[in-house]
Amino acid sequence: MKNRIVIISLIISSFILIQLPQSGYAIDKVIIVKGQVFNDGNSNGVRDGKEKGLKDILISNGTDIVKTDKNGLYYIKANIGESIFPILPSEYTWSRSTTKVVNANFLYLDPNDKNIKDTISWLIPVLKTEVAKSFNVGAIGDIQVDNAEELSYAAKSIFSELNNRNDISFNLMLGDLVNDKVSLLPIMRDMMDQLPSYSWTLVGNHDRNTDNPLFMNDAFNRLNGSDNYAFNYGKAHFIVLNNVFATDKKSYEGRINDKQLQFLRNDLSYVSKEKTIVISQHIPMVATRNNKEVLDLVKDYANVLILSGHTHTVSRHFFKHPNIQELGAGATCGNWWRGEKDTNGIPNALMQCGTPRGYFVVNFEDDKYSFRFKGVGLDDNKQMALTTDSNRIVVNVFGAGDSTDVSIKIDDAEWVKMNRKKDVDPTVLAIVELNHAKIFPTKGNTLNPLRKRNSSHLWEVARQKSSSPKTSVVLIKAQDRFGLNVTQKFLLYE
Repeated sequence: MKNRIVIISLIISSFILIQLPQSGYAIDKVIIVKGQVFNDGNSNGVRDGKEKGLKDILISNGTDIVKTDKNGLYYIKANIGESIFPILPSEYTWSRSTTKVVNANFLYLDPNDKNIKDTISWLIPVLKTEVAKSFNVGAIGDIQVDNAEELSYAAKSIFSELNNRNDISFNLMLGDLVNDKVSLLPIMRDMMDQLPSYSWTLVGNHDRNTDNPLFMNDAFNRLNGSDNYAFNYGKAHFIVLNNVFATDKKSYEGRINDKQLQFLRNDLSYVSKEKTIVISQHIPMVATRNNKEVLDLVKDYANVLILSGHTHTVSRHFFKHPNIQELGAGATCGNWWRGEKDTNGIPNALMQCGTPRGYFVVNFEDDKYSFRFKGVGLDDNKQMALTTDSNRIVVNVFGAGDSTDVSIKIDDAEWVKMNRKKDVDPTVLAIVELNHAKIFPTKGNTLNPLRKRNSSHLWEVARQKSSSPKTSVVLIKAQDRFGLNVTQKFLLYE
């Protein structure tokens, strides 16, 4: 038995030795990071003589949290592959940055850096700023570019649209910026740098460097600073978590590990229960293996919004706690940049749930929030799609869920409550049938691989047949207590 243990130990040791040359360090190598958070009045990134340090600013390594002393000084230990970051109060912001990706300001302890020292000095220059009472956040799901052609699609669609918006304070990029091509990550960061608003990024399963099994997130963190962190903005507290954990080189699962749970406990101990908590992660919380451990930590907060991507469908998920909901933001690449191209040469890529390529804009007003869907390239009022057949009117409300009430009003008639229906979206079904008939894809286009799968946000009502054709004004309203309140008008001639 003793010999077997020795053999197994040698095998494990050999595996570690084989893997380590990529970094040159033991994975548990401890680095000491010390420095100062200071008020950088002239925004030059250097602490000049009269610039004072700031006390009680939180500094974290992704697990532990320490406070700066009365002079703004801090001292913290971390392992190779971890990141150091401040959790700044809402009244402070970074004073100097070479990028608009805010978490890229963080200090990543790069396992590929052969010259990294055992002790690192890191200064954090900040400026006082006005605390926003009302602000908008872009919840941007999977852009997931794979090649130069798809980079062009992203530039001409989602990035061009965001570049023309001045009403968004910052974007939360919800993972899968690229499609297993980490070499494209610098280009994606360059596109984010062109936007008028700042961005915070998190890692998706397709943003990982699977050739480095010990540090799969090294390429992402080298550019983006960290994949686990927290920050404050307005009256809300934002927490970003990497919940993608490898089960093999390519396979993975949604999970929050013990260090992250400890970070959550430590972080939330400084956050008032009256604050709105926003958790962003790639894989939906509803599909995260140990989600109960996370939800138990935030269940006593007034409002908890969870934002996620990954599924390429828009969805809403509710948990047993009435103050917690999850919004699956869908994908700005839609169904992986597939399908018939529009007049701009960009694939329609309708999502499986019947939602166009798009994202959500979340508005925070003091301690409350609301949200609206925004189809890329579509009018802001496009919140739903209406279709008819001989027996019914069907409405797909893109941001709705099982707690949403949807009503219809035709001309001067009374409002009528519509019935939620689990079914395939009619437009999706039409594309599926065109695919089967070999009509799609047409020349120069790609197949949108839609299936006959139910959408989670369809409503229907029986049609009232008219004796003769006429034009009708149709109003649809959808609202719930979780932040959705949209109305859209349609004209029907039948």
